[in-house]
Amino acid sequence: MNLQQSVSRIIAALNEAGLDYMLVGSFSSMYYSFPRSTTDADFVIGTADFDIQSLSNSLGSEFKFDPQLSFETIGGSIKNEIQIVGSPFRIELFRLTDQAFDQVRFERRQKVTIAGDEVWIPTPEDVILQKLIWSRPQDKNDVLGVIAVNYQELDQRYLQEWAEKLGLAEEFTSAWALAIESVK
Repeated sequence: MNLQQSVSRIIAALNEAGLDYMLVGSFSSMYYSFPRSTTDADFVIGTADFDIQSLSNSLGSEFKFDPQLSFETIGGSIKNEIQIVGSPFRIELFRLTDQAFDQVRFERRQKVTIAGDEVWIPTPEDVILQKLIWSRPQDKNDVLGVIAVNYQELDQRYLQEWAEKLGLAEEFTSAWALAIESVK
């Protein structure tokens, strides 16, 4: 089973369970910019108290759930990790935190179609801001791609306000300039 098939199965299971969620990380940045390779998919689940065992049972034996919750240090969220048996792929299910940006980002999510699946993802502005928070090398490239492809439609006021609130104003200004320069 490839990663896209695994993501489709997770989306179907989350929808069937009636859970509020959004697909984040590389899948959301690729939706707004350019394809790239990845070995994982990340979801944010809108509630902390969902039945993980029921979700595991609905997915079947091809999905191996780590029974231990883990803590994601950058975003301060707890998560479940799921290994796709017989593959290098994994899925991470993060819980929505009570941090203001996470709450706003989740409220602003929008439904799109990816590989034939209707799925909730963050807005392009929120993808940019989250990737700036994570600030790993690939995240920085993703930021440049999302800005370069979408700069004419992006809500710059929203981006600048949240970049300041998050202490990322300088990083945002620099990324914006670099991305715009690349499309000229």
